Amino acid sequence: MFERFTDRARRVVVLAQEEARLLNHNYIGTEHILLGLIREGEGVAAQVMVKLGADLNKVRQQVIQLLFGYQG
Repeated sequence: MFERFTDRARRVVVLAQEEARLLNHNYIGTEHILLGLIREGEGVAAQVMVKLGADLNKVRQQVIQLLFGYQG
């Protein structure tokens, strides 16, 4: 199935894997996909968030804060 993804989608999945690893998570969830989309930064998702007034760095920080809040 992965071979059917666009290059950008594959990159987002790889970035999501990196995010999960950095957070010491042994799974890839929607939160990691969101972080991957933010890190990729050029896709439609990031563009929509920016057009809606979101600061991508702040969104990233808030996602990470929520994750650590759920862990503790």
